[in-house]
Amino acid sequence: MGKLNLDELHDRRGTDCVKWDFMDFVDPRVPKDAQPLWLSDMEFPVAKEIQEALINRIKQGFLGHSMPGSRYFESVQGWYKRRFNWDIERRSIFYSPGTLPALGFAIRAFTKEGDGIIIQEPVFYPFAELIEGNGRKVVNNQLINENENYSMDFDDLADKIKDPRNTMMILCSPHNPVGRVWTEEEIKNVADLCQKYNVLLFSDELHCDATRKDVTHHPTMTITDYPKVITAVALGKTFNVGGVPISQIIVRDEELRKIWYHETRLKHYISFAPPLDMVLTETAYSKCDGWVDEVMEYIEGNFDFLVEYLQKHLPLANYKKPEGTFLAWIHLGAYGDPERLFELMIKKHKVLIEDGRVFGQGGSGYFRMTVACPRSFLKEGLDKIVAAVNDLQAENNK
Repeated sequence: MGKLNLDELHDRRGTDCVKWDFMDFVDPRVPKDAQPLWLSDMEFPVAKEIQEALINRIKQGFLGHSMPGSRYFESVQGWYKRRFNWDIERRSIFYSPGTLPALGFAIRAFTKEGDGIIIQEPVFYPFAELIEGNGRKVVNNQLINENENYSMDFDDLADKIKDPRNTMMILCSPHNPVGRVWTEEEIKNVADLCQKYNVLLFSDELHCDATRKDVTHHPTMTITDYPKVITAVALGKTFNVGGVPISQIIVRDEELRKIWYHETRLKHYISFAPPLDMVLTETAYSKCDGWVDEVMEYIEGNFDFLVEYLQKHLPLANYKKPEGTFLAWIHLGAYGDPERLFELMIKKHKVLIEDGRVFGQGGSGYFRMTVACPRSFLKEGLDKIVAAVNDLQAENNK
């Protein structure tokens, strides 16, 4: 594989792309020609190996019913063994049409209406939406933030886990949006508490491949033998194929597998899998290590660029390079009202990043943005953000 041209700019408007064509999903005031730096999609084309494999599959002329076969399972097992030394049994791997649907399945299968489900805000906001939408209660174990160094409040977590009304916990590892990659000790402490009080642990590990060069992600199932752990992994973030909702749900306990089968197969008939999904998975996990490594190295450089840029142009911003994800979590509260700043960004300067308040408690004053894009595109967006901050300060000084 030749070296990728990750500096090349791409305009994806007109492709029904959520990131580019449906920015009003975030706020109806966002103009259609705004620059999108929101959403955890990369601005890098999918690996050539994946493109060619999908084209060749379509050329076969048939797209009938299909199911995961041996190549699918072997590719999944191979990736996680190579990258994380994680041995996954074939019978533990379940295909799912996306991670969020799978989380909904887990909530309905393993909890009952009125149960509390623990999350750690500020966190990926669909967690709370799915919990409440299924008639369960959001229980927040707020992360501790000490000068942009995030940690878990284990005393509070223990109090919440031992409450018999709370029957499930969602661990986001690596954490979206704060970017922590939890240590072996932290994961073990969480799992031990869940085991002590018989709480189901759902580990969302979608960003596991997007870690910095000196940081190691530890799959939860490699840290604990607790049987009531379900892990979600997926191709979307790693290979920039988020628009194709493929997820692997790992369920290693036999009793949990029976419940999972009943919920997904017998209630929702999740049995077949799209043939193109299978080809994409097999190709990505078996042939695209090099693409991932090169993209992550470029993203590392973007984070370094961002740190230097903020120090020079927005010195009052509170920011720390994340250990994982390709998302920046930046506190701009020192410059004034975040709501007004967001309005200036989207309406006047036409750049869209995400208001941190949607991620729950602790998100006020923060903004989330992707750095998985050409560096010139990132700089252009940052220049617009600086202009919006300058406008806000001018308003404040009147």
